[in-house]
This record gives sequence, structure tokens and C-alpha cells, in this order.
Amino acid sequence: LKLRPPPGAKGKTRPGVGRCLKMSDEGCGTWCTIESDPGVFTSLCEEIGVKGVEFEEVYGLDPETFATMDAEETYGLIFLFKWQQTADPRPTVSADEHGLFFAQQVIENACATQAILSILMNAPEKLDLGPHLKGFKDFTVGLDSQMKGLAIGNSVVIREAHNSFRHQSSFEIIQEKDAKGDDAFHFIGYIRHEGRVYELDGLKQGPVMIGEVPAGTSWVEPVRQELQRRIEAYSQKATDAEAEGSAELRFNLMAIIANRQLEAEKKIEREQYLRQRANISLVSRGEDVELLDEVDDDEAPADIPSFEDLSGREISEVRALVEKCTAKIAELSPVVEAEKKKRSKWAQENALRRTDLVPLALCAMRHLGRTGKLVEAYENGKAAHSKRVEVKNAAATQ
Repeated sequence: LKLRPPPGAKGKTRPGVGRCLKMSDEGCGTWCTIESDPGVFTSLCEEIGVKGVEFEEVYGLDPETFATMDAEETYGLIFLFKWQQTADPRPTVSADEHGLFFAQQVIENACATQAILSILMNAPEKLDLGPHLKGFKDFTVGLDSQMKGLAIGNSVVIREAHNSFRHQSSFEIIQEKDAKGDDAFHFIGYIRHEGRVYELDGLKQGPVMIGEVPAGTSWVEPVRQELQRRIEAYSQKATDAEAEGSAELRFNLMAIIANRQLEAEKKIEREQYLRQRANISLVSRGEDVELLDEVDDDEAPADIPSFEDLSGREISEVRALVEKCTAKIAELSPVVEAEKKKRSKWAQENALRRTDLVPLALCAMRHLGRTGKLVEAYENGKAAHSKRVEVKNAAATQ
């Protein structure tokens, strides 16, 4: 079973852009719908002040796909699905008794941000939440789940970061009061906490404990099994509804992971400190070597060998250590460059999301119409889009 990213068209056919759910939103201001996209969510976290995280889409629920995930560097998983009114017999647990941060969702259209915050607030202490979320967590520690939800809604920093991804358009589509609205989509989070896996759904009264993490296994495996169960149940309902012409099945899964660029840069820096010490050790013994690294040794990690330790090793051993460091740096450098390109692409896409392109499109169409090239441009654009969709679908099935 493959999980594909949402289709390119926006509106009610796109998860994350359709309506999100709420319990109540008194006094929480207006929140817009935002697109379900790794670049959007990563930038959202950074604007709130969180450091060292990024999002990536997960395209499959097979054991092989989840086996490649680094569970220790995965803070949580976010599952997006088309919400339907169904009874859930699973019991909830007390968030306080299990040491969890849990907030009920009381804000319309904020389910994506709420799911993200639920994971970040329960992340290990090594994750830098930034000054705002650290203060927010301390402030809400004694509040119940509903008041925590209201506190999220009244956070200006969180709301402004969320609303900065509002879809820009010169036109506003106003629906009839009794007209059917957009489809409702909902985000929920999955985390590991003290050897157990929990589902965090802001529409429930509390967390749902999925189960214990078996010794020697990855914590994401119980999540995979739970998602498989849910999707199979949805698939069965869709099959039953197919005869009525209402079958529909759409999902999206993302992982919140450690920032790959920062992690690679940290590893490169460590190798540079080690290589510099090794080269200085060789120079002190009269060896002719080039000092390639310009790092302050006073800030070197405590776990690398000291000058005294290196001086007691054979020259050949120290030279081998330098070669090993050089090889490791060469291995990690392409990772940094690839991550920089990815983030540059995200920045461009986010800039487009925040730009109203309707006036430009209307001006271009008017010019093409005047020159008699509008139909030709339309057909060429349609063919190019179809080709991009084919390439994207082919990549997702690999």
C-alpha cells in the first residue's frame, strides 16, 4: 500500500487545504487553512522558533520503508486523512498521569499546527523548542487539555506563523449559507514516550495509548501497524460505498525528523576538529602536512582524542586517522549541499504561496488573447502539467 502526496490541485480536493475540524473557538481569532507540505511545516516550526527539525513525507506503509527510518532521530509522525463521523471504541488515558502534553483542538482550521505542537511539546529535552514554546509549555503546565487548546488559539506568535501561509488571491469565493462546504481533513500525531507509543488527536478527550514498544524493536513499527489497521478499515468502508458512487480514499503521512543539514554539518565539524588535532600532532613530529581546517580547538568536542593521546600513537596510525576524517567529510559534504538545494526550493515555493499571482495570470492571458496565442499556450501548459504528474507518480511508486 502506497501513501501518495496530495494531488496538485487546490481546494476541496486537496488534503490540508479543505476544512479542518474544531470543538469550539471562542476568542481565538481567525486561523486559515494551510497546505500539507514538508516545506510549509518546516518553515512554520522555524518561524515559531523551533530549531533542528524538518519534515519529510513517507510514501509507504510496508515494513521495508519503515525499517529505513532512523527512529532515534524521528520525533513523531503526522497522519492526515479525510475525516468522517465514526465511533472510536478505543479508550483514552490521562495525559497528566502518563506525563504527556495534550491539548484539545478548539480552533477551526488549526489541526495541522495543533498536531505538530503536540509532537514538539512531547519531544525529548535535546530538541530546542525556542523561547516562545519553552515559555508556552511552562505557562500551560497546570492547565487542563481544553485550556491548553485555548492557549494555543490565543498565542499571537503561533497564530501569525500559521496564518503567514494563507493562500493569497485577489478573489474571495463566498458560498451560500446552506451550500455544502469543503471536505473536512484532520491531522493526528504519533509519538514515543517512556517506552510507549501514543496517538494524539485533539478531537478526543485525551491521548490513546497504542501499546508498549517491544524490546529490540523500533517505536515506529507499532505506529505502522496502527496506520495499516486504520487504512484497511477506511478501505473497507470505501469499498462498501463504491456502489453508491461515493468511494474516496486519501491519506498523507509525514515524519518530524532531526534537521539533516544541521546533523551533517555537526558531523563534519567534529571530523574537522579531529583532523586538525591529528595534523598538528604530525607537524609536532616533523611531518610535512597541510593544515586544512580552521577551527578553534578550544571548542572541540570532549569525546575526540586529546593531543596527549595522539602523541602516543604511531605516525602511520595518526595519518590513517587523517585519511579517515577526510573520507568522512567527503561523504557528508554532498548531503549538506543536497539539503541546501532542498531548502532553497522550499523557500521559493513558500514565496510563491505567499504571493498573489492572479493579476499576473490575468495580464498574461489578456496579452496571449490579443496576440492569438492563448489556446496554443493552454494546450502546451496542459501537456507539460500532465508530464510532470506522470513523472511524480512514477517516482512515488518506486
